[in-house]
Amino acid sequence: MKLAKRLLSLTIALLMVFALVACNDDPVVTDTGSQGGPTTDTNSNNTSSEEVEFDPGERPYDKTKGKTFYVIQHQAPETPFKYSQDSLMGEKVAERIDEIEAAYGVTFEFVQVAYSDAFATTMQQMEVTGAGGDIVFSDNNAKLRLALGTGGETSLMVDLLTVDHILNFWDMEKWGNITARETMMAGGTFYGVTPALWIDCTPLSFYVMIYNRDMLKTFEAIDPQEAWEKKEWDRDVMLESITSVYDDSTGVKIYGIEFGQVHITRATILSTGCQLANIDKINADGTVEWHNGWDSADVIEALQWLKTSYNDNTKYFNGGKFNTDLGWNSYQAVLDGYAAYALTRPLGLFGNVVVEADFDFGLTTWAGSEANILSGYYENCYSVTIPVFTGMGIENTAFIMWDLFEGMNGIESYNDLIAYYRNTYFTSDQDVEHLLRDGATLMYSYWPNGIDNVINNMTANLMASATVQGLVEKYVHSQDTAIEEHIVPNKVALEKYRSEGFFD
Repeated sequence: MKLAKRLLSLTIALLMVFALVACNDDPVVTDTGSQGGPTTDTNSNNTSSEEVEFDPGERPYDKTKGKTFYVIQHQAPETPFKYSQDSLMGEKVAERIDEIEAAYGVTFEFVQVAYSDAFATTMQQMEVTGAGGDIVFSDNNAKLRLALGTGGETSLMVDLLTVDHILNFWDMEKWGNITARETMMAGGTFYGVTPALWIDCTPLSFYVMIYNRDMLKTFEAIDPQEAWEKKEWDRDVMLESITSVYDDSTGVKIYGIEFGQVHITRATILSTGCQLANIDKINADGTVEWHNGWDSADVIEALQWLKTSYNDNTKYFNGGKFNTDLGWNSYQAVLDGYAAYALTRPLGLFGNVVVEADFDFGLTTWAGSEANILSGYYENCYSVTIPVFTGMGIENTAFIMWDLFEGMNGIESYNDLIAYYRNTYFTSDQDVEHLLRDGATLMYSYWPNGIDNVINNMTANLMASATVQGLVEKYVHSQDTAIEEHIVPNKVALEKYRSEGFFD
């Protein structure tokens, strides 16, 4: 990889496509009624040259002139929309802000709200006191979810479908894929979108597998890319590649893979394709029949494989210290030359690996029981929301959002993003394709709503459990109330819109 590529330090993410993956058959949906549903006819990628460019209508310049446009964000005001002012994107964002200020006659002001559990409380105080807030820009929206409650009247954010005629909400190319939007859903309502054409705001799977191609060659281990091309990348092949890498003869231990315990447990479960909440039927009276998909035979088999793999191959997994949750920074072991593989966060990939690696690296997926199965999950996304207490007015704010988050710096379309990643960071087309495919199977984890308790308990007790089936039976249903309250309403709404063709 060229040195110039290594020196880039922007955190980059990738626009992904939505796919609903489940262990069960397609849900049976009946009697959904006539509620909701925008009428905008859009294509999920909006790349057709025959499409007429969307125009939100006549701008309300007379209503915005002389007003202040308040942006609430986690970062300090001197880093607008989290871009450093001395970066290329920082300069481009500053230019865009100048353009919006001139056109609408407004003045931008950035208000920092700390990323903490008190975020929702702070937002509520802003509502009461009338403090400024026209949009909320979040680079980590888990705490922002707390301001959504269970949706409806409990939310401090605006239902964005009410301004679909201005925002063109179903424009997946501009506002991110459906799974990314699910991170900002509550009670079946969409409260946030992702500025997907802005570099490093596009949604990305939370954990990816990186590997050192040069190290695999040294140990004559199976290369994931070659196995994938032959449609052979499954658990057995992955484990054979991982366990081909080990050397402690020089005093510096080199081993197969570094990972966080919780993350590898989740990846193993998701490699089955099983969803936590599966909608079976929506009855005429509005009640929903659903089932928890993580107590399936596929999940039990996958966790048994993981437990056996731990026991039989301890030294290859985190160098024998697999009881330590290394979590966020697993990529560091690959960078430092200790491990061939790491299951790691994309921020580590784009923020560290592409900048620091002095070897040829690639991307792959945590393998499933069948060859070439993809899995992944979202924890957070960049998001933009409109508070109900916006002083600018909801529709006026929506107009500004539409013009503000147009693409820039040569990134005007989904295909531009694909080309950018390939030409900037990766040596293989398959690396970029893995990001795209991973995105097509992603699920939102709902961890702010307590769902991580299931994973944490099963991870902590996996090795000591008498049987994996007993482990699953003990913990997998412990959060069914949270699932019913937070996940099921969203899945019902998503299925409705999917069946109506809004994000095919």
